[in-house]
Amino acid sequence: MRYVITLYLFFISLSSLYSCTGNSKQRDDVAFVQNQSDLVNIKRFDKDLYAYLLSPSSQKQDSLIVSYGNFLEAFSTVAINNSNVNDASYFSEVRDYFSNPMLAQIYKDALDTFKVVQPYEQELSIADQLIQKNWNGKRLPQLGMHVSGFKANTIVLSDFISISIDKYLGSNYSGYKDFFEEYQRQQMKPEMITRDYLKAWVINEIPTSNKRKDLLSEMINEGKTLYALQILLPNWSEADLIGYTPLQLEWSKGKEKEIWKTTINQNYLFSTDYLTILKYMDDAPYTATISTDSPGRLGAWIGWQIVKAYAENTGASLDEIITEVNMQTILKQSKYNP
Repeated sequence: MRYVITLYLFFISLSSLYSCTGNSKQRDDVAFVQNQSDLVNIKRFDKDLYAYLLSPSSQKQDSLIVSYGNFLEAFSTVAINNSNVNDASYFSEVRDYFSNPMLAQIYKDALDTFKVVQPYEQELSIADQLIQKNWNGKRLPQLGMHVSGFKANTIVLSDFISISIDKYLGSNYSGYKDFFEEYQRQQMKPEMITRDYLKAWVINEIPTSNKRKDLLSEMINEGKTLYALQILLPNWSEADLIGYTPLQLEWSKGKEKEIWKTTINQNYLFSTDYLTILKYMDDAPYTATISTDSPGRLGAWIGWQIVKAYAENTGASLDEIITEVNMQTILKQSKYNP
């Protein structure tokens, strides 16, 4: 079974005396889905596994295998490095892993934070309707939640996407402070799970190429993802979509011309050098090729501006933008020149 385990660098994942209460407030200006049959449902693997850990039984083991089959294999590859659910020691290893007192406390905090998930399901349902409208009738797959112990942010299968909720307990969650820098923690908030479910799905829908990637390709692929998120979450701010603070977004807009000029003049745009690409695209306190005053991931931000300009100048649909694989065509037809 093919599956993708995503370790976003800005969401990597102990004991804590602080238990964060989840931000389950729906954004005020988001319309509600009236037809309950159209609601996206989040499958709670986190709760089902926790029920087993509290009171293990062979019946519950069988139920987990039947209910979560392929996902259980992917999850346990991450958690205990053993995907063989038929191994005699498998469930014993799972219990041992989650018996760590620090992880047990984090698990409890995660369940408390996400006690109520209907507001997220509502927002995702609205996004799913927009996917159908703008993306040739496609739909989100089944969504789920798990606790990984700060290991994997998302697990993506062809028919299932699960998010590790222990990485969304709030920027000020005390369990994070010894493990994550401030720039990483600023996105580790409950409300970001909606964006990150969608982001994981969009990334999986973007065509891949065996051709060696250059900086432009990476920029535009990230730009495609952000442009899609902008359409699917129309009431979200640009800062929240990319994971910047308002001041970081303001800095980027004010320095857009300089960022582009530096990228061109230093011959970075078509560079295939891994470290150069990493400096532009990786989550970091700043973009090292530009300025120590800058936010990280300026390559993604510039790619977003290119894709927005391309959409405006060509009238291309979201599906057409996502499936266009010639990055130089997108750049040329965008007429991007800040």
